[in-house]
Amino acid sequence: MKRFMKYLKQMTCAASAETELDVNLYNKAFRILSVILLAVFLPVLVCVMFIGTNMDYWEAVKISTRLPNPALSAIAMAGLAICIFLFLKWNKITFTPRSSRIADWVLGCLFILLFLVNVRVAKEIAFHLPTDYMMVSGAAYKIAKGEPMEDLIYFSMYPNNIPISYLLGRLYRMVSEWKNYPYIYEFFWLQVNCALISLAGFFSCLTVKKLTRRLMPVIAVFGLYLVLGGASAWKIAPYTDTYSLPFPVMCVFFYLCYRDAGKLWAKYLYFLLSVLAGMTGGFIKPSVYVVILALLGWEFVCFLADYRQKWKFVVPGILLAAALAWGAGAYRDHLIKEIGLDFNKELEVGWQHYFFMGLNEKTTGAYNSEDALFGEFQDSRKDRIRAELERAGARLKERGLLKDIWFYLRKLVMTFNDGTFGWNMEIYAYDYYPDNMASNTYLTQRLRSIYWGNELNFDVGGYKTLCQLAWIFSLLGIPGICLAGKDEREKYGILVVSFLGIFFYQMLFEARARYLFCFLPLLLPLAVCGLQQYTGLLGAFLEQKKAAGRELQRRKDAA
Repeated sequence: MKRFMKYLKQMTCAASAETELDVNLYNKAFRILSVILLAVFLPVLVCVMFIGTNMDYWEAVKISTRLPNPALSAIAMAGLAICIFLFLKWNKITFTPRSSRIADWVLGCLFILLFLVNVRVAKEIAFHLPTDYMMVSGAAYKIAKGEPMEDLIYFSMYPNNIPISYLLGRLYRMVSEWKNYPYIYEFFWLQVNCALISLAGFFSCLTVKKLTRRLMPVIAVFGLYLVLGGASAWKIAPYTDTYSLPFPVMCVFFYLCYRDAGKLWAKYLYFLLSVLAGMTGGFIKPSVYVVILALLGWEFVCFLADYRQKWKFVVPGILLAAALAWGAGAYRDHLIKEIGLDFNKELEVGWQHYFFMGLNEKTTGAYNSEDALFGEFQDSRKDRIRAELERAGARLKERGLLKDIWFYLRKLVMTFNDGTFGWNMEIYAYDYYPDNMASNTYLTQRLRSIYWGNELNFDVGGYKTLCQLAWIFSLLGIPGICLAGKDEREKYGILVVSFLGIFFYQMLFEARARYLFCFLPLLLPLAVCGLQQYTGLLGAFLEQKKAAGRELQRRKDAA
């Protein structure tokens, strides 16, 4: 019996030591990632706040607002202080299982209402968009009518736009078969856009609710999303930026559900949904794959902390992601045959194309036709890739280390310094929807003055200024995520890794402000959870001061 008790004590001590090791590994990984986040993001944040459009980056994409960024930053910091005060005041309002279900229903109703409002707004302001959008919609018309696309060279160069073209074509064909559809068939694309915007916002709020379990952060993320996502003019752009919108945040939300699930079958189900959501988003817009990589990366950290349990999930997760990636490639090849595209594989771009494009000084890493080497190497993809890497290396070497760092800083400021995500900067009205779509009332004129007007139009300036203010406010919250306590780091780690993935993707490859839009429903929960960490830190400080005051008073009374 004594020997058994001794053995049991040894096992208990070993388990305790292993648990301590697990916690230490989580904490160490989180601290390292937090230091990286602060080191790379804080310089960008400071430049956005105090320099803004005075930064030396591509003039064509600089946002014009009624107030400069320093003034907006001062207002945002005041708003941040008020928000933290409200968080602190109402911090005790937490969700019970019953109130959580009620909140889900309320949020569902609010986002359905947002969908209906957005559809009405889209009817008043919709117009056809140029460049990539026009190419995608033109292909969608052909797909809907069953016409072969044949030698559309654009899709040989950028096959990542084949899935969205096929999806839009199928939607167009579906709605054309409906009887008594009251609008032109293209408008159904915008209705789907509006639905996806609401779905993304719904999951954005659910993610904050799951992470904080408090009411005020959910209200905050709802308000921010309403301004930056719900009211966004991108609702009239049927393209990858909006059609991929809900999937990054759904990927993270289901991952958090997997972490919280108690039963094994529920864990597998949520993990499956998480990977499936991320891979679906990546199929529509490949940049979304960075969230899947972040998820698997953080899960690998968890595997190192508790390999006896986590191998059951990390190994199937990697295999599932690989299988879905292979399936996406196979399905894309099937689509190429189905739509009758004369696909020229020698023209297909790789990551090297976007890496080379992302080093262009003239556009500060945005698209530049001079960097598209298709004409020069149209017969050999291998030679073009080699040339892209060689020329990219030459650009890096020519600038030197310090100038490369300065270039990347300017590029990231360009990317993060636009709360409208490129609206009115990269967009112009290519062709208008029929007049009978809009009500042609005062509402029409008012909405069009907000979204269509020129730079001197007060309404446009007011809309951009509001978006820029809300965006700077959101950016201020992001560093706060690094203050998560020891007992929260395991669940907040996925947000930190996801942000780093998004950040470095924008840094290394072709970048534009609108490329951040599909990640907005994920970035806002990160920002609001950061505000909650600021609140917790301030609350602990105030509680410590109160405790010190009570102790001092006790000593005085005792004396």
